[in-house]
Amino acid sequence: MDIENMEVETPEEGTEGGVVTAEETGAEAEGSAGEKKQEAAEPARQSREENARYQAARKAGEAAGFKKAAERYGAAVAKLGLSDPDGGGAIDSLDVLESYADKTRAARLKKAAAESGRTVEDLEEEEDAKEVVRRQKRERAEKEKAEAEAKRRSDWVAQDAAAFLREHPDVDLRKLDANDKFRRFCGSRYGKEPLGDLYDDWKELVGEDAAAKAVEKSAAKAERSTGAGGGGVSDGLTAAQQRELDEWNRSYPQMKMTAKEFLKR
Repeated sequence: MDIENMEVETPEEGTEGGVVTAEETGAEAEGSAGEKKQEAAEPARQSREENARYQAARKAGEAAGFKKAAERYGAAVAKLGLSDPDGGGAIDSLDVLESYADKTRAARLKKAAAESGRTVEDLEEEEDAKEVVRRQKRERAEKEKAEAEAKRRSDWVAQDAAAFLREHPDVDLRKLDANDKFRRFCGSRYGKEPLGDLYDDWKELVGEDAAAKAVEKSAAKAERSTGAGGGGVSDGLTAAQQRELDEWNRSYPQMKMTAKEFLKR
């Protein structure tokens, strides 16, 4: 009899006669699987509950902010000490001010209609149309100002990138731009001061070898394309220009640009 290879069954505690039945084993397995499913579902449920709480808190904060702003403007209106000359009482809130403005406008249009022989409706439509034109002019002026600023910014970035590549032809501009340590070192100076100055300051801090190793070019990227930003260009844009384009498209979704359009501006 081979004692060494004999399987010995050891009674487990908590079982009748020390024998574990198939039914008990299955029940334990099902219980364990159920617990695991519950544990897996718990984070998802908590996440939904947390998102709901955050959303409710945000809405409450927005409502509170609006109420605070309305109270502030209302207090400012009250300080003016205005009153309705037709006996409507003091103008001491935004609601009362809006009501007074509507009444004043209606009286003005009624008088103008009587003097001109036109209807109040015609004058009202004409006045509304003029307001639309004024709003369009303001929006166009804001757009042109934003585009001019974006072009100025784009030109500066391109010139700065070109100057950097002339000073540091062995540095991969894209790798430098993507280097987290370098970006943290630059902080708010990044994109506002010449990149060459920032890189020189960084090298002075970390050392020449460490700086070179962090942005070392691979053999596959040894050949640079011509033009400003060559070697660090994606679709014709440097990483910094790409961020500017992304920011523009987020801020002005109705005027989104492609990389090609961005460079032609």
